[in-house]
Amino acid sequence: MSIGQFPLQSAIYSLLSNDSNLTTTLGAGVFDDVLEGSTFPYVELGNESSIDFSTKTSTGSEYTINLHIWSQYAGSKEVKQIMDRLHDLLHDSNMNVTGFNLINVRFEFSDIMRDPDGKTRHGIMRFRAIILGN
Repeated sequence: MSIGQFPLQSAIYSLLSNDSNLTTTLGAGVFDDVLEGSTFPYVELGNESSIDFSTKTSTGSEYTINLHIWSQYAGSKEVKQIMDRLHDLLHDSNMNVTGFNLINVRFEFSDIMRDPDGKTRHGIMRFRAIILGN
């Protein structure tokens, strides 16, 4: 049985990509792999880790999911507004993860930094999700 990594990623991608409040703010959208020359700002699905906690009778995993927010707005306002929307969408979400029961999604931390190019802001958010197989 699957541990649910791709169904969870698909659910997150779908939730973010189909939110008009988020997509009207983003230049290029939400990516798993950013296309060269993409318009700022955008959100990138980043690194992910998983810990198995399956038992003899059920399959379960705990995930940490990193989201990267990229902006070239002068200042951090745009990144912070996008992060607020991502938090609203994902924290305590009841999104549908195909083939699994989503127990919860919780926000863990965020960080904003200036990229070495001096004009790009890079926001990072981490969420923790727990899913159980049906």
